[in-house]
Amino acid sequence: MSNDNLNSPFRGLEGLLESLKTDVIHSLQANGKYATGQTAQQITITSDGNGVQLNLPAHIQALETGRRPTGTNATPGNPPMIERIKQWCHANGIPDKAAWAIKKSIDKHGFKGTPGILSEPLGIENINLRLKPVAEEIAQTITQQIAGAIDPPGI
Repeated sequence: MSNDNLNSPFRGLEGLLESLKTDVIHSLQANGKYATGQTAQQITITSDGNGVQLNLPAHIQALETGRRPTGTNATPGNPPMIERIKQWCHANGIPDKAAWAIKKSIDKHGFKGTPGILSEPLGIENINLRLKPVAEEIAQTITQQIAGAIDPPGI
């Protein structure tokens, strides 16, 4: 069995993850969470030869669930929240001066998330919809490999 045959299911899974990535990006856009595009750029797909994985930036969950007010002795983010807010302000045509007011408001009150922004594109229903053709392709590949092993061509 060649490496191409072993990796073909991963190619199908990479396609599945690409479609889920696209669904998440479309959800960000549809819900007005695509000001700078940096979050979408941080969504990646990695493969290590043993599997594939969809990687989302840590802060993306806050877009769905919201964020509590900043606690005392909070660990600064990387980049710091004020820098991310300044980028957001710039992308939305808001003066940089407003960034500090926005940061202070988030520190004091937190912010409300947008339910469904991740849970819909990464929900069971959408995953099953995207997975069905991939699973059929994998099953067909395995069936062909088994049939080829039982009745090799040229014999």
